[in-house]
Amino acid sequence: MNLRHVVAAISLALLLAGLGILPSCSSASCDGGGEGCPCTTGVECGRPPACTGWICDGTCHSFNERVGFRCMMDSCPGPDKCPGVCDGAGTCIGCLQDADCKPGHTCESGNVCSRCDDGVKNGDETDVDCGGSCPLCPGTCNVDADCPGGYCWDGLCARCDDGIQNGDETGIDCSNSGGRCPICFGPFCETNAECASGACEAGVCCAKPCPLCYDCGFPYGECVPRAYGTGDGKNAPDPTIVCAGNYMCDGKGRCALKYNQPCTQNEDCASESCVNGICN
Repeated sequence: MNLRHVVAAISLALLLAGLGILPSCSSASCDGGGEGCPCTTGVECGRPPACTGWICDGTCHSFNERVGFRCMMDSCPGPDKCPGVCDGAGTCIGCLQDADCKPGHTCESGNVCSRCDDGVKNGDETDVDCGGSCPLCPGTCNVDADCPGGYCWDGLCARCDDGIQNGDETGIDCSNSGGRCPICFGPFCETNAECASGACEAGVCCAKPCPLCYDCGFPYGECVPRAYGTGDGKNAPDPTIVCAGNYMCDGKGRCALKYNQPCTQNEDCASESCVNGICN
């Protein structure tokens, strides 16, 4: 046999091995190794297909690898080979049991492992092709970072501007003091920005800004008149929320003159009593 014949025989042997066809000594490919060919080591028998091997006892004999032996499959979803297991009959398949698949995935009919793009709710998925070991399902989360512009609460994304009551909200897009969203109504606030309404009145979130001589009524957040005699313009620590000068709140929501101040009519006085030009 000349060199050309040797090269052709070896090439044919490798091709047949790749196709899963084991050559034998009855064919011209015996020089490349194969079933029944003479050998001194298994290497001389050639490269076996997946899930088969060679025994050399002077002659090449093929055998099937044991069930569950790890192999590499050619028929994969992507362009590359992927892991599989031997079925004991000389074929490399995707799986025989769930343990043959990646964590969170299961062995499905047809001996294939579940995937995150197979269009079926399987494995540990919480919906079709999402959740569990697969990417998060829309609107679900594990941490705040999973929720753009919002926060994670009991596995679901919530926002303080989505127009619905969710997350730790006690009203639509607002929470109690210490919650994740602006305060609905009630204590304790320091700035308007802390309140859903944008109105922090004397440390209480109110439904709207309250005028002079009104306070925010807890817990409903409505503006109610301040008590008679409060809002003294001279003695109050913060003159921006009380009456000016010699005025005080009259208990009905307006600033009026204090006791012993000059007046012209009853309505001028917080007491609603103007006698001889003096509030009494």
